[in-house]
Amino acid sequence: MSQATKQSMMPYIHAAIGIGIMALFWFVLDPVMTVTPIGMRVAGVFLGMVYLWSTVGSIWPSILGIILLGLSGVAGEEFEGYAGVKAVCMQAFGSDTVVLIMLAMVLFGAIEYVGATKYIARWFVTRKIINGRPYVFMFMFYLACFILSAMTSPVISLLIVWNIGMDMLSSFGVKKGDKLWTTFNFGVFLASTLGQPMLPFKGAILVVLGAYEKATGITIDMLSWILVNFSMGMVIVLIYLAFIRFVIRVDISNIKNINTDYFTQHPLPAMTKQQKYVIISLFVFIILVLMPGFLPKTWPGIGLLARLGVIGVTGFVIVALMILRVDGKPVLPFQQAASSQFNWGVLFLIISAVYAGNALSQDNTGIKPFLVTVLEPVLGNQSEFGFMFIMFAVALVITNFANNAAMAVVLMPVILGFSEQLGINSEPLMVGVGMLVFVAMLTPAASPHAGMMHGNKDLLAAKQIYTYGFPMCFVALLVYAFIGYPLAKFLFLG
Repeated sequence: MSQATKQSMMPYIHAAIGIGIMALFWFVLDPVMTVTPIGMRVAGVFLGMVYLWSTVGSIWPSILGIILLGLSGVAGEEFEGYAGVKAVCMQAFGSDTVVLIMLAMVLFGAIEYVGATKYIARWFVTRKIINGRPYVFMFMFYLACFILSAMTSPVISLLIVWNIGMDMLSSFGVKKGDKLWTTFNFGVFLASTLGQPMLPFKGAILVVLGAYEKATGITIDMLSWILVNFSMGMVIVLIYLAFIRFVIRVDISNIKNINTDYFTQHPLPAMTKQQKYVIISLFVFIILVLMPGFLPKTWPGIGLLARLGVIGVTGFVIVALMILRVDGKPVLPFQQAASSQFNWGVLFLIISAVYAGNALSQDNTGIKPFLVTVLEPVLGNQSEFGFMFIMFAVALVITNFANNAAMAVVLMPVILGFSEQLGINSEPLMVGVGMLVFVAMLTPAASPHAGMMHGNKDLLAAKQIYTYGFPMCFVALLVYAFIGYPLAKFLFLG
């Protein structure tokens, strides 16, 4: 059998394995300990979806999973057959998280649609503070990656910034394979990865936050989330810069005289009114969404923003951009922007993962007490710090082999069960786990952008990815354990 034939067969093999996992729990395995027959079916569907999300994609596995969850009985005894499927679909598709991600994908996708991303990146690297300061330049470059990733996606950030970086390094005489070349480009990936979950109202992070809110009724404070993610991201980036300077000892003589002239000698075209309106509207949106979190709701306007919530504010900003016109056309042509920026894979992943994550924790499955009983010898006698460190470490390891957000959902019943038993607040734990599952870089399966890095041999060889990646994963674990968790406890009143 040729290599091409083997590759063409792999989707079928993965599909058979994923569906086989579901069938195993439905028809072969008997209920274990406190797990009910419903719990067995729910666990099988969820584990099968996790495998399929990580191997074949997220759309058809999510559709299959939702249908099977409807047939599993998890919706309640009164819902059987089609009634169960209907009930699960109404709850899964009717979630406010689903509405938010649909609107947010269009609103934030508008940055890429109107071509404004390159202007954001250019702004960071044309600050005079970088002149003659190569490490300050690298920090600003990585900060641009972090912000671009947060506002769009890591893939878009890498596609834009890697090209800028490679052209710049080549013009300064840095050759492919040089330490400066490889460490600089790995830093671009690291910053983009760390920035992905910063905004808690867009992207795959809504899988984690939506599942947690559905299971506990607790809404994570957005401003506190952003503060933790941004501060931890910047600490890790600074440690990475210290790592390449003092541990790897990279020769940066080629860029020691870096200055803004390099970037300003190739100016971008003047920004269009459409691009300006979109960028301004997004910053206004973020401010409006965050204001109720730190200003008294009794103030005029703040109470209204609180009642609107993030969905209402998102909708109003989109409406405003569609009413506002430039050259006779809407600033945000919704249909065109949605067709190019809407990610159906992310949408179906959120729909199925949020519902399945909640289902795993429901009383009629018996899964949460089962996990508590089984893991009691390992986790039951742990201190708060010990439990936290184990959860963070497990999250960091498993996310490098499977779908990132789904791994946080996998750990959620364990966190909720033992948090209750140990008498600790689950919010800071879920914040740390929810961010660490996006520190995914060690394997091509870790994330789509990790696949980009592993597949682009002109940037980094596998050996170099592991040389820089393993230490940075360990650094991320320590930073979140010793700085991030205490900060999250303080901000979330743990």
